[in-house]
Amino acid sequence: MADAKRHKSAGSPIATAEADLGPLNPALLTRRAVHASACAAARPYPHHVLEQLCLPGRVGAIRDEILQNLDGTFKETDLFKLYQTIDLANLDTAKAEHAQLCAVLPELMALRDALYTPAFRAFISEVAGVGDLTDRVDMAASAYTQGCHLLCHDDVIGTRAVSFIVYLTDEGWCREDGGALELYPSAGSPPVPSAAPSAGLLPLRNTLALFPVTPGRSYHSVQEVFTDRAPRLSIQGWYHAAAPPEGAEMASLNQLKSNNSELAFEAQAVNAAADASAIDESDARVLRAWITDAYLQPANLANIRKQFTESGSVQLKRFLRESVAASLGASCTTADEAASAGGGGRPEYNAGLGAGNCGWEAVGPAHMQRYLRFSAEQERPAGAAAASAAETVGSTMEQIRSELFAAPAFWRLVHRLTGLLPQSQRSQVRRFRPGLDYTVAHHGLLEDHALLDATLCVLRPQSAEEQGLWDSGDAGGFECYIAAENGELVAAEVYGGDDDQDNELLSVNAAPNTLNLVHRDPGTMRFLKYVGSAAPCSRFDISGTFELRDETAIST
Repeated sequence: MADAKRHKSAGSPIATAEADLGPLNPALLTRRAVHASACAAARPYPHHVLEQLCLPGRVGAIRDEILQNLDGTFKETDLFKLYQTIDLANLDTAKAEHAQLCAVLPELMALRDALYTPAFRAFISEVAGVGDLTDRVDMAASAYTQGCHLLCHDDVIGTRAVSFIVYLTDEGWCREDGGALELYPSAGSPPVPSAAPSAGLLPLRNTLALFPVTPGRSYHSVQEVFTDRAPRLSIQGWYHAAAPPEGAEMASLNQLKSNNSELAFEAQAVNAAADASAIDESDARVLRAWITDAYLQPANLANIRKQFTESGSVQLKRFLRESVAASLGASCTTADEAASAGGGGRPEYNAGLGAGNCGWEAVGPAHMQRYLRFSAEQERPAGAAAASAAETVGSTMEQIRSELFAAPAFWRLVHRLTGLLPQSQRSQVRRFRPGLDYTVAHHGLLEDHALLDATLCVLRPQSAEEQGLWDSGDAGGFECYIAAENGELVAAEVYGGDDDQDNELLSVNAAPNTLNLVHRDPGTMRFLKYVGSAAPCSRFDISGTFELRDETAIST
């Protein structure tokens, strides 16, 4: 994942003899047909793993050189969290400024050069079933420590033709350690990935995983690393063709840049506009059924409105009545216990789904989002057992969504809290499971007018230490607002761009029983950061967005 460079100097190490494979195992090249057949037959799309990539003893030396001599820069965006080294393609022993570093990386440089020799490029071309590959060098090393991850994407940028990853992990890496290369089936037009992968490749030491880069098809991710024993160390790069692939308009990055509303996947429950009249006693009765009395007192409303006017956002803690919050919290605890969710557990993609969890469905596509959504329209099967805790949480929150969020009384309360006048809303009940779920920023969320987001976050009861983990951001689960620069989703030739936080506008951490109100300006996107497996629990919420009658504050 580094900017691609082409070696052009006469003294470039890429111009080595075809027969010189350096540390690579020459026996690999003797079984071309076997490898090519296995790659073509693999599902959900062609891919292959070359075992015993390097000669005995060489892979350990390569790993040691990286760990001892290269610094990893921490990078985190909505799409990834990892450590990455400098661009290995740029290093050239013929350049004085690189000589000292190259001198302590002889095995790594030998591997880099061998991977791009004409002989090995021709071998990769045949195995992957692609055309001729150029001599363009494109690679870097990455370290995924505990909690690091890379979300679903298809790698289609520029002339990339084949993706490869050389694994340098500790011996004995196993499924419980995480960090698998996950592969997703896709369907539709444009093709989008399913919510969950159908195959996973362990990052086993001294292997090379590869797959042809295909727009809208080569969807993959790096599963979160669960172990703290050792990092998932790898070298990743691409082989390039002379021209971009056909169908590049279907690439996942282009889909993220599209403002096609069909890709937004937001619930579209729209309600009649509410007026701006004062909250009367009938409104108060509706609100008191759910909301703490403190948020109905005129003095408090005035103070909250002042804070919102000054900052454009406010967090209202202990928003639901204590009895409602306590009941929800208890059900959340039981639901997470049933799904083995939170606190470092190893999540399964079907957690919270299936028998006993009626109403919950997985929402994708994975290159934009993955979470569970509750739908009251799903009927419980005849003869089904008593509702599970997860179903109870969903049903209660759906009741709050339909009876509170959609009520004109609540809209008038929102107006008193913010000075903004809602005229319609869309909302949904969501569950973000630790180690699985997230949303990413994409142009399907962009609007040409201002909106008001109202998000009611529900967690099981949290200790001070657990809340501190949410507040640190290390567990993810925070909702982040970013500005689209000049209307563009900016990305360098690495997928997702650099870890540049200059366009971050606001970050709102997960907190129990808290209503978050945020005035979202035109040209603003938001995402909910991947919830790490170490998060204390699932994040349940009601995500509501209000269309506004007027984009400016209204005084009444």
